[in-house]
Amino acid sequence: MEATLLVLAGGDSRRMGRPKAWIEAGNTFLLRYVVERLAAAFSEVMISFAEPEQMEQLVPYRVVFDRKRSAGPLAGLEAGLMSARHDVLFAVACDMPYVTRPTAELAVAAARGCDAAIPRHDGLFEPVCGAYRKTALPAIVGALDSGNYTAHDVVMDLDVTWLEGLDVAEFESLNTPADLERFHAGLPAQR
Repeated sequence: MEATLLVLAGGDSRRMGRPKAWIEAGNTFLLRYVVERLAAAFSEVMISFAEPEQMEQLVPYRVVFDRKRSAGPLAGLEAGLMSARHDVLFAVACDMPYVTRPTAELAVAAARGCDAAIPRHDGLFEPVCGAYRKTALPAIVGALDSGNYTAHDVVMDLDVTWLEGLDVAEFESLNTPADLERFHAGLPAQR
């Protein structure tokens, strides 16, 4: 697709106790695992970190950094949209390893006619897993500049296509060591 994949890797990982991007996932690390699941569908791949100090290893992708410090995933979305070569990008947090390519492709196609396309289940949505067009950028920049770092608030001000009926398990995040243990148990055995 003529679209950008943006993996958000700038979180604090307070509940996990260590940076999620660099947690082992089979024979790689979580950040690369998420990229490798989705990248083949995209013509550009970018990784967003809050600050350069979060890059524990070099990655073979374009890297962007937040303009606003300590502004959460909204700042990562801003950095990605400002730097993306394409009008539409699919953003996914690095701790969401269950998101599938068909879901990413569906979101990108749906976002071509609005500001964003975001999966929603039972009225709940996760703004760090969805497709955004550059038309969303003014609202994101405005919110960050006014000190509103809550992605949910900004999404509610956008023209959003809600993607309903998707498998809610795809959108589970690895937030705790117990979540990580379940994820590891589901990985194929390594040789």
